[in-house]
Amino acid sequence: MIFYKCKRGIQFSFALKLLITASFSNDIYLIVISSVNIFTILLILNKKYTPIWKYFRIILLLELCFNDQPFGPAIVASIKYNIKYKIIILSYYLLRASLFFFHTFKIIDWIYLGILFVGFNTYFYMHDLKQTDSKINSQSQRKLTQFDIPSQNDSNEVIDFLNYIPLGICQLDSNYNLVNSNHKTKKYCSNIKEDTLQQQLFLMIQRAWIQQQSMPSALRFERRSLFNSSEDYGSDFQLKRMQSCSQSRKKAISFTSCRQYNNPVDIVQIINKYKSKGISGSINLNSLKYRDQTTFKTYEIKIYEVSKGLLIMIKNITKKEKQIDMKERYHFQQMLINSFSHELRTPLNCSLSLLQTLEQQIKSELNDTYLKPAIISNKKLLHQINDILDFANFEVQTFKLRPTIFKLSNLIQTIEDYFKAECEQKKIDFVIQSCEDAFIRSDYDRILQILVNLLNNSVKYTKQEGIIQLNVKRVGSLYQFEVFDTGCGISNEKLFLINKILQNQEVDIARRGEEDYIQYVGLGLKVSSQIARQLCDRGELNITSQLNQFTNNRFVVKDLQSYDEALIIPTDECIQEPYKSKVKTKCNCLNVLIVDDIPFNHLAFITVLKYFNVKSDSAYDGQMAIEMVKNRFKNCKCTYKLIFMDIDMPGIDGYQTTQEIQQFLEQNDMSSTIIMCSAFDSKDNIDIAYKSGMKDILPKPIETSRLKKILYKYYF
Repeated sequence: MIFYKCKRGIQFSFALKLLITASFSNDIYLIVISSVNIFTILLILNKKYTPIWKYFRIILLLELCFNDQPFGPAIVASIKYNIKYKIIILSYYLLRASLFFFHTFKIIDWIYLGILFVGFNTYFYMHDLKQTDSKINSQSQRKLTQFDIPSQNDSNEVIDFLNYIPLGICQLDSNYNLVNSNHKTKKYCSNIKEDTLQQQLFLMIQRAWIQQQSMPSALRFERRSLFNSSEDYGSDFQLKRMQSCSQSRKKAISFTSCRQYNNPVDIVQIINKYKSKGISGSINLNSLKYRDQTTFKTYEIKIYEVSKGLLIMIKNITKKEKQIDMKERYHFQQMLINSFSHELRTPLNCSLSLLQTLEQQIKSELNDTYLKPAIISNKKLLHQINDILDFANFEVQTFKLRPTIFKLSNLIQTIEDYFKAECEQKKIDFVIQSCEDAFIRSDYDRILQILVNLLNNSVKYTKQEGIIQLNVKRVGSLYQFEVFDTGCGISNEKLFLINKILQNQEVDIARRGEEDYIQYVGLGLKVSSQIARQLCDRGELNITSQLNQFTNNRFVVKDLQSYDEALIIPTDECIQEPYKSKVKTKCNCLNVLIVDDIPFNHLAFITVLKYFNVKSDSAYDGQMAIEMVKNRFKNCKCTYKLIFMDIDMPGIDGYQTTQEIQQFLEQNDMSSTIIMCSAFDSKDNIDIAYKSGMKDILPKPIETSRLKKILYKYYF
């Protein structure tokens, strides 16, 4: 097909060619037609024409085609086909052809000419009819967007269109009688056993209102805020609050379920309460939610006031409600894990502190034979609890590193204390080869956590007289930790599967049959792999092994120290500027206060402080701590130098207690150093602790080395 931009030039050259030919043959008729055709083409190029000139030009062009039959078909193909009244051009062409070839036409030609005329006219008529129907449908859609729904008699086309909308739509008149409805409305109301659709619809609205009243807005707000509060995340008080919320909800349900709403006046009151004026640009916050107890589907009902009554829209929101419910259940499960881990840490804090104190006081064979293994087992148990907490944080995407500056030799010494005696007992040669000592800024606890998990596996799978080797290499700001053992090794198939699981790739479970592939990757190894990705950009936990020969685990840690931090080398005890008290008078009062709701924690903490010749007072809740600070100032005009504050306590929590103590001391030109002492040492809790006025963090279970740093920093 010839392009439109070239058509006019081709038609102009065709008319000019016939004009020159006619001038040689002195054909006046052909000269006039070709001249007029050239004039009309030039007129169109200047865009000074009306639509009638377009048809006149095409008719003249067809007339020229009859006088030049070899090039006529090409010129006919160049005619623009999207002209409106094609029947005029076709009629002229057939009439002119019959007159021009009158003497040469046969009977079959005249029959074919009639078929062409009738067929083309029929085609044009049907085409115009379809365009008219399309125009009517577009007008109906515009009416729908304006929400001007007519009555039942003259709205069949609109209602047919509404049947394709994925919403239940129905119309009520001013007397609350059902006028129109689509198929979705009948489908959504079909499970309600009533005679008419109007009764089913009204009963659905009544049941939705009853279900809405069974969970009042106050309880709904408390249920939502239960999971949105970052300050209370992971607290066991959430469980108590949820329990009380559940009891209140049961009372509300039992109260509303006793009432019956069968009176027609009730449905009018409900509709008037939840209707909103107009649809366009408005958000209906008073929507009703109905849960079908048979199909367990949830529907949202919105009522709008329009010009001719009421418009009710019913939407199936089952998937949306399931997503919300799964999200809340998911957060609740993580909250249970955090609470469970906290409950484990509480007795562990007491036992570990007492064992460490006992180790320092007993100097005999009992120490190495019984106490030291018990302390190491408690510390390893703490790492297992941290695996559970980190796994929960990875699941909800709240995991964050806690970088500190530490000495590499301290990390190596801790690993040696953990595993040297155990390897000697099993007659395993435990070798540590490390690069030169340096200060590293990274997450000390998480690096230790990975090493403990890897070395636990090595000790477990390495037989007697085997070798376990820990290698630490440095390249610039990167430190590579490598755990090598001569254990039983891993087969190629299992190793391939383990690496795919650790890299979070899809595993073809069906191909493996009934074999449980998770048995090859425990919780510790899975969490260690995810932590390794955080310790270094594009970091991975790489595992290589050969069956019955060796297993090698490697991961890389990036030193996050800046240039300014590298210039300030801390000491082993992290001793900084000593505490400067604003106390104006001297007294014999104790300078340390322990705030904790567990009595055994006080016993363990006091025992550890006695090792440093530090005596302390005890407060068992936040309100008691505030009263003790106020009484100390009232009696002696002094305050505590150091306050160890638990954050999870009944009544006033540690954050609020800290704020009130700091406000009171500032008003009286005094200050105390408040240390967060809690098992909830997540990044969010630490941030809230600093905002509330706490100066430092001492995680539970309390380690003697960390407590020593705190005392040298703020007390001595």
